[in-house]
Amino acid sequence: MAFYKLDHVHVTNPDPVKTAQFYVEIMKARITMQQGTPGQEIIDLDLGGAPIRISRSTGADDNWKGLRFGLHHLGLIVDDLDKAAAEMNPTGAEFIVKPNSPRPGIKYGFVKTPDGALYELIEKE
Repeated sequence: MAFYKLDHVHVTNPDPVKTAQFYVEIMKARITMQQGTPGQEIIDLDLGGAPIRISRSTGADDNWKGLRFGLHHLGLIVDDLDKAAAEMNPTGAEFIVKPNSPRPGIKYGFVKTPDGALYELIEKE
């Protein structure tokens, strides 16, 4: 059986910087990473130990027809993405972004569970 661990909670918003400011100023989160060009920022926060990622878009946007802004998905580290995918296939879970490797050392995919929730599964070397 595959092993899962929380990697991040992803929140999407048309203005990631403004959203991050709210988390920092009101909720006392700490920015741990900020990258990207204006309007396309990706901002990682530590909110009391919970990893929060804020951006305008995600790698699932072309295939995901669910909620566009707000709590978008949970990102989970998995020790073996191919094994996890094989275990999920018979359950009715649907990979809306098939497992792929955009660069060496990382593999990911987006899966919609039978209850309609979206998860990003990430395997890191």
